[in-house]
Amino acid sequence: MKRVKLIHEDLNAGGGAERLAAASLETLKELDFSVDLVTFTKPNWNELERIFGISKLRNFVNKVIKADINSLLGDDSSVQSDNNEYDIIMNAHGDILPSNMLAAGRQMLITYCHYPLVPELIHNLKYDTVLRNYLHMSNYKNTSLDKLRSKALLVYNHMINNSTVVTNSVFSSNAVQLYYPHAHPLIIYPPVDIEFFSRVVNSDSRENRIVVLGRYNPDKNIELALEVAKVLKNMNIKFEMSIVGNLSKSYYPYYNYLQKLVKKYELSDMVELKTNVDIHDLLHVFAKSKVLFHPTVGEPFGMCVAEAMSAGLVPVVPTFGGNTEFVPESLRYNNSKEAAKIIMRSMKASLNHRLHLSNSVKKFGKNRFKDSFKNLLVSRVTS
Repeated sequence: MKRVKLIHEDLNAGGGAERLAAASLETLKELDFSVDLVTFTKPNWNELERIFGISKLRNFVNKVIKADINSLLGDDSSVQSDNNEYDIIMNAHGDILPSNMLAAGRQMLITYCHYPLVPELIHNLKYDTVLRNYLHMSNYKNTSLDKLRSKALLVYNHMINNSTVVTNSVFSSNAVQLYYPHAHPLIIYPPVDIEFFSRVVNSDSRENRIVVLGRYNPDKNIELALEVAKVLKNMNIKFEMSIVGNLSKSYYPYYNYLQKLVKKYELSDMVELKTNVDIHDLLHVFAKSKVLFHPTVGEPFGMCVAEAMSAGLVPVVPTFGGNTEFVPESLRYNNSKEAAKIIMRSMKASLNHRLHLSNSVKKFGKNRFKDSFKNLLVSRVTS
């Protein structure tokens, strides 16, 4: 039986990167590979199976190995010796998490890089926040951030330059090659559960409801959705907005900030904040909604956008990001007022238009991800 080490710092975050990691585990199980999961945080399997709609997800993992940021950045001989016991080592969150994947051959090392965030965040002096979070999960308090930052960039550069890099869009591929000209990323689109969400594409119970979908995290720029809601209110447009996302303890302050904005803008009758919704409840929200508003500028792909489109919602997205590769130009905005106007038009979309949008994202189906991922894995273990 082939052995795989899969690295991801925290599956419990429940976002797009975690969905990809879960689908990767599912694919590895189908290939009858034995997987050891390396992570900072013990997975809450019950919650993950509920959110992702994947039964027995825990059975896809042979064992969970507790890691910390220092062990992932280490370069001692014991790390290399341990890695050589595996046929494949994969960092499933190679956009933000550097990992010293020392091994005998490059062909066994895979980095799924959603977007090369580490060099960008270090350049913008914002990576320290990420490192502090890693240290918190690792129970380290007195580690020098200066040394850790330098080590993280060194390890990240080595990881990208010495592994097979996989990414999620042309947008992200171009960004990887901008920083790492010799990387030549392979594009494997992330797994969107098209079959599940398209169940409601013909829904006749749609209201003037806008869905905003994404983790409660400042990086997602959810406050922009509230600004758009404020514009719509001032235009006397009748609507409701459901902001749906997973909420972890570290982001309670941001969630509280959004609650205060809802009150400040006097949107309590129109906007609801929903947390930790499972996939079946999300399907119900989609079935009674007309528009998916995406507030995150520069999203590498945007799985939630494709999910909503498959369910028949009209997407309204920024003009910059990976989702411009599959969202029509007429549905992209530059500012909150422009977004509000597009939303108004989209509320009137016909069923035929919704069906067209749903059909346009079938190429991102979960089975296609699995097939592409299997081809990559099999080529690695037989080369």
